[in-house]
Amino acid sequence: MKKILFAFLFSFLFSGICLSSGINVTFYYGAGCPHCAATIALLRNYGEVYNLSIEEKEVYSNMSNNKELMELYSTFKIDPASDKAGVPTVFIPPKTMVIGEISPDRWGEILFNCSMGACPEGAYNNKGLIEIPNSNESGAGFSNEKLTIPVLVGAALVDSINPCTIAVMVMLLGMIILSKGRQEALLAGLTFSFTIFVMYLLMGLGISHAIASSGLTNLFFIIVTIAALLLSAMEIKAYFSYKPGFGSVEMPMFLRPYAKKATSGATSIPGVVIAAVLCSLFLLPCSSGPYLMVLGMLAKSATAETLSYLFIYNIIFILPMLIITVAIYLGKTTAETMGEIKERYIKEIHLISGIIMFLLFLLMLNEIFHSLV
Repeated sequence: MKKILFAFLFSFLFSGICLSSGINVTFYYGAGCPHCAATIALLRNYGEVYNLSIEEKEVYSNMSNNKELMELYSTFKIDPASDKAGVPTVFIPPKTMVIGEISPDRWGEILFNCSMGACPEGAYNNKGLIEIPNSNESGAGFSNEKLTIPVLVGAALVDSINPCTIAVMVMLLGMIILSKGRQEALLAGLTFSFTIFVMYLLMGLGISHAIASSGLTNLFFIIVTIAALLLSAMEIKAYFSYKPGFGSVEMPMFLRPYAKKATSGATSIPGVVIAAVLCSLFLLPCSSGPYLMVLGMLAKSATAETLSYLFIYNIIFILPMLIITVAIYLGKTTAETMGEIKERYIKEIHLISGIIMFLLFLLMLNEIFHSLV
């Protein structure tokens, strides 16, 4: 089991790069331009490292390419007649533009971030950020592009493997099996998981809306970035010095009797729904960290995309509940066995959680850094 846990850890650490199978780059240049020649040579050198797919478009003689570049400038609010425009211009979809020749180190930083699914948003030149596309503020906020699928999945996995979640599910199913049998346990487990999903989705939408309405989205993002560092330190520390319910991301000890009482009384489907509603509130203190990170990233965009991200997050969050439910129903394991496994490998679970949260902290810190330069 320990080998499986660490295999999962290392596979996730590299999943961000693997999911970003390549970076598409459009290179606008002028024939005879020395800065263009230097930039394309640099990009080609980086090509194998970051799996770049470079499309080259000459704009001096090709009017179609020239018009396309002018439209791109318009999107980024760049005046083509100003000293901000010119060749070479490099566009990395969907919202990154580099104008002019910049240093190899700066290119390396941009391409590394893109390989991790966190391309910096805006138009840049050798002095730094020029404009943010379709924004009323230049360089005054954090981009919505920072929340990528690898980041979303990472945060949700941290949440889903939380010992609180496993413990609550084991308590519920163990009680139902003893009183009703496996068939009822399957229905109860599915009902419990679905109710938790709905509750977390509604709470996420409510918190996200409150953050966006407050006008303090940037401040909130900074706060959850600091929290990500603190939580990752707590989780990693728990691997070396573990105390149940103390100094790690777990349900506080004083809430555990209430969670146990709620699940032990759930002997019918309506009872399971009520227990799930109550447990969603009990689980929140020990699983709110990763969720708040995601909500901080989404706070700027109350759109259909926000809803889809929250939907994906919460599907991943309840996935272990569904797996435990089905496995127990099929007789592949028992509630008691799952409880024993959780206790046996609880330190490794905290370690995995801590490392993933630290990676999320680095990505969030990177966003703050680029918003200031």
